[in-house]
Amino acid sequence: MKKLGQFITQWLISYLNILYFTHGKERRQAQELAMEHNPAARLLDLGCREGDGTIRLGQRVGTTELLGMDYNREVLALAARRGILSIQADLNQSIPLIDDCIDVITASDILEHLVNPFVFVSEMYRVLQPGGYIVLDTPNLASWHNIFALLMGVQPFSGPNITSMDDADIGFVQDMHRVHQRSSQELISANREKHELNRHIVVIAYKSLIKLFVRCGFEVVDARGFGYYPFPPPLARLLQRLDPKHAHHIMIKATKPAKHNNQPAST
Repeated sequence: MKKLGQFITQWLISYLNILYFTHGKERRQAQELAMEHNPAARLLDLGCREGDGTIRLGQRVGTTELLGMDYNREVLALAARRGILSIQADLNQSIPLIDDCIDVITASDILEHLVNPFVFVSEMYRVLQPGGYIVLDTPNLASWHNIFALLMGVQPFSGPNITSMDDADIGFVQDMHRVHQRSSQELISANREKHELNRHIVVIAYKSLIKLFVRCGFEVVDARGFGYYPFPPPLARLLQRLDPKHAHHIMIKATKPAKHNNQPAST
């Protein structure tokens, strides 16, 4: 029975990882399709890491004027070697750029790591040129698998996390996070600070995220869901189109109106 239980657990982890990586690939493809060709554009990637996504999306836009921001100086050094203007910044604070200076902003899997999403979205609005746009994606608190976790009396699988991404209440979810973060328990113990930076602090529901962007002055032109656990990809694609508000991940494309007499709401 013990071996059967281990087999079932390993099969479940493998199956869920297939779903995770499949919908991650689909999200990246959707990001690329959301990019508008403009060789004169200045693109800012928030939470750029080593710059892989920055370069990929910059190529879709057709621009070489790439800026990347991250808190981690080590990954920024790698991004700088790839020709990205790299800026160290705490995105919980003001973005260190002047008003209306960026044409395109991308932010993938970063909002959920921040303390105050309103500050983050407001700052993106401030530095974006009128007529510019942002493409952002983030986990969805209202996904069915997060609702299921709450019904079981545990933390939502997408967070918020109490300590780190690896500190899930269910063993196989811990194992999944470690695969995704390429981490081990020894590494976590040796480098707790970096794993604290990786934890999900504020996870927003689909409708609430749209409302936040509107409140900050944006016009949301597209909002869609990706991943629909525990269903296999063909069925998940159908369900996430019919019911994006309960999908695993949210992607939003929003524009700053060319004529913006109304300022974003204040706290």
